[in-house]
Amino acid sequence: MSRALPLIVSIDTEEDNWQPRRDGVTVENIRELPRLDRLLRGLGVRATYFTTYQVAIREWAAATLRELHAGGAEIGSHLHPWNTPPLDEPFVPRNSMMKNLPAALQLAKLERLTATVRDAIGETPRAFRAGRYGLGPDSVRALIRCGYRVDSSVTPFVSWEQFDEGPSFVGAPLAAYRLGGGGDVRIPEPHGALVEVPMSTGYSRVPFAVWQHVRRLLEARPLRPLHLAGIASKLGVIRRISLSPEMHSAGDMLTLSRCLIDEGVPHLHVFLHSTSLRPGLSPYSPDAAGVERLYRAMASYVERLVRTTSLAFVTLSEATALLQPVRAVEQPAAPAP
Repeated sequence: MSRALPLIVSIDTEEDNWQPRRDGVTVENIRELPRLDRLLRGLGVRATYFTTYQVAIREWAAATLRELHAGGAEIGSHLHPWNTPPLDEPFVPRNSMMKNLPAALQLAKLERLTATVRDAIGETPRAFRAGRYGLGPDSVRALIRCGYRVDSSVTPFVSWEQFDEGPSFVGAPLAAYRLGGGGDVRIPEPHGALVEVPMSTGYSRVPFAVWQHVRRLLEARPLRPLHLAGIASKLGVIRRISLSPEMHSAGDMLTLSRCLIDEGVPHLHVFLHSTSLRPGLSPYSPDAAGVERLYRAMASYVERLVRTTSLAFVTLSEATALLQPVRAVEQPAAPAP
């Protein structure tokens, strides 16, 4: 009998403000989480909600998180450095990436966030995702020190370097691997105390390594003015897909899932933002129709996937227990310098 494939669904559970800000922060989108959770539980999914400080400090929002947790969801931590105390750093774009802050400040913010989430739900969080995916070696060391067991900040094939000096995850493994804070977060450390479970990203065709090389050629500096990568995507020659109902249709997500399975990746990880559940808060749901499209894509994806694939619906921490014995599937290409 074939082993059931773990399916993880995680939600960045955050403030309404899509652009980083310290003043005028609101979290009204949290009122939409019960509807999402009802849909997910109806599909068999038990989600993981990565929660920011600004959400956790509001008692009514914390009460919503407790209800979700009581229903079987996992509550993790999600660090937005720009409005998580202590606010000792200048409010400038590069400081929105956790990895760009001094190590001591990263640790101080993480300690504050962890305590706040613990007070909100009555349980110490063990799962983490960096805001804007801004994970670095100092971040890993801080996570281990604060008792975290699993991180999910890595987006394989994607570089955030042009976005406020973020990290590059080009060359990162596609499957779970260990980190210890010893260096490049794309490179597994077999004895590391933290398990990294990447989000599911890839291409519309296999083998991924070949199509990643093609994309790099199309995006080379001399060819950028021609927008060849975008043209290739529109023509259906090759598309980079994320397993997210915000950005892609159920059909695209199923295509990626089949490719990931063909590549030997032992999990599927769907991800989205809570802001996309309320019209006009994120670029993915500019209006009510956009929100409904997201819900339909999520439902259709799971309903169609379960017809062809044996799935284990798990939270992130549960997935970690299943995936630790599995050898990470790494991309053949070495990390870009």
